[in-house]
Amino acid sequence: MTVPSAYNVVVPLDPAGLGYYALFNTLAGSIDVIDDSVIEALRQLGETTESGIPRKNAPARTKLPMLPISPAATDYLDGRGYLWENLDQERVQGRQLYGELIAFHRDVAQIPLAIIPSYNCDLSCPYCWQRLYGLDSPVISDKRIAQAFDAITELVHPKPGQVVELAVFGGEPLQDSPLLRRAVIQILDRARSAGFVAKVITNGVGLKQAVPDLIGRVAGLQVTIDGPSGVHRRRRPLPGGDSFSPMVEGVSAALKAGIMVDIRTNVDSANVSHLPELAEFVRDQDWLDSGLITLHLAPVKNHNPRHKTNPESDILAELLELVDSDERMSMFDLSGFAGLKYFQGFMETGLLPLHRFFNCEAQINFWAFDLFGDLYACWDAAGIRDLAVGRFDPIVEVNELRLNQWRARMSLDIAGCAGCPIQPSCGGGCAFMALEHGGSLFSPTCDSVLAGYVASIRRHADWLVSRATEGDHAVGFVVAGEVAHAVDDALPVLERRDLALNCG
Repeated sequence: MTVPSAYNVVVPLDPAGLGYYALFNTLAGSIDVIDDSVIEALRQLGETTESGIPRKNAPARTKLPMLPISPAATDYLDGRGYLWENLDQERVQGRQLYGELIAFHRDVAQIPLAIIPSYNCDLSCPYCWQRLYGLDSPVISDKRIAQAFDAITELVHPKPGQVVELAVFGGEPLQDSPLLRRAVIQILDRARSAGFVAKVITNGVGLKQAVPDLIGRVAGLQVTIDGPSGVHRRRRPLPGGDSFSPMVEGVSAALKAGIMVDIRTNVDSANVSHLPELAEFVRDQDWLDSGLITLHLAPVKNHNPRHKTNPESDILAELLELVDSDERMSMFDLSGFAGLKYFQGFMETGLLPLHRFFNCEAQINFWAFDLFGDLYACWDAAGIRDLAVGRFDPIVEVNELRLNQWRARMSLDIAGCAGCPIQPSCGGGCAFMALEHGGSLFSPTCDSVLAGYVASIRRHADWLVSRATEGDHAVGFVVAGEVAHAVDDALPVLERRDLALNCG
């Protein structure tokens, strides 16, 4: 029996009205341009799908219907990962790939760490998850800072050349408090001595005063700006004060001091239409002339289960309309929307960075150390003690069961993800939001990854057809039942392993 992959996605293309489609597979990382003959073949195979035991030493495809494509085209689609003997075989292949790739990521990916010197923040942003839990706190002690770095030595074992990035996070770490400033400086000095790449994540209100202490201690800063002044003040209010003007002064001071600044804009339906104004403001500040600034957009996550928000896919659609209609939008990096990022990577390299089945660094190698001596595996979980995965005071003690709930989470084990073709890319969505909305880490939380892929494919339909017809990229061309252009580069993920299946 031969069946279509569960991870096939078909997107209609209509350049010049030629009736082509993009067929891409999120497990294999393959993209081909096809026509109605392939669509009909996939339809017929889908209608005859039954779970079966892989045949051994049997003639290939003896039970296939009379397909409207040649045997050579069928072989090609099989080799590209669009067809399988049965879906049980594909599921086992997926699990094996997950095991191999999670190990690979843990060996080579940057190791992200965070130290939280205080949960106190001077802003009252309505979308902040920490505000939902009333996280205010004192400042980390010298003893806890020392214990945190001792714990890092015990928990983190980078391979040669593997980068360790340590973020000072909060709360707000750059508030103008002598005790907090002293703690932050101490953390940054220890990070530099350990050879880590250090950064500070800040709302920018206290940045100007902090700049002299950050020079030579940080590789960069992340500062959030949610729009032009009025929009920013509404979304990121400073009780009794102005959150915008001091932030702008802080960014200018940091750039003047030679510090890299990454501007993050949290995007939702309330501020997306104001992004061109923000771009114009940034240009007017002459920040771009420094060569030290980047601007990226990230969708706001709905951390309040009682509050309804538009799906990420709706925000993405509105965002892309702006990109198409307003040249000022070219200033922004859209890679916070993963589907766009992945497809752009394919255009540049011919490879799709997929085959993950996990969502974020909480499932790989992230550790957060807070001022109370608690250990966390997730940025957003930090401060919620019931979600701590261990302690580092007085000694390092990891609750392996709790840790494994984060590290081992993958979409193949999430019932709500069954049958979804984007599983290998999204990993079931944000684990923390799954817990908030579904009551379990093994609930699904859908985001905009698939919508980003589909939007990218449609926006680049002419490019895809051109690459397929020219045969000069990793885009195959299967039309009129034949392979017009084949992608010959074999990807390791497509190698069929000798899988022993027990389907009885």
